[in-house]
Amino acid sequence: MTKEYYLSQLGILSGRITFHSEQLYRLRREKDAVSSRWGEASGTVAFDAPYARLLEKIEALEETLDSELETRSRLQRQMEETIAGLPDEKMRLVLLYRYLEGKTFFEIGNLLYMDKSSAVRIHTKAMGLLVLPEDPLNIAA
Repeated sequence: MTKEYYLSQLGILSGRITFHSEQLYRLRREKDAVSSRWGEASGTVAFDAPYARLLEKIEALEETLDSELETRSRLQRQMEETIAGLPDEKMRLVLLYRYLEGKTFFEIGNLLYMDKSSAVRIHTKAMGLLVLPEDPLNIAA
């Protein structure tokens, strides 16, 4: 695993979590609409096949989301510990801003009172010195 891939995993995983959260929101709204429509007509919520499948989808997506949130938390802790091993505070800040907060080099430069090219230069140097953990988390695994 490359250093770049290792550090980019948090952004990838956060994107998945956002996507799954939006899906879950839509499914819950659909479930509420169906249950209110059917509940009003019959006095009880109908548990026919489409409604039961909808509930199963929601449950499966909730489990997936819980797992992804736990993985993101573990990955973030591991990345913070890895980045903390760098010898210079600016290097640590550049990597933290870039990979944990998803900032652009322009934004990083503004936050650290430097130009974009300085942020890129510090990033390159930091990546050269970064040592991956012995057993890095891999979200693809």
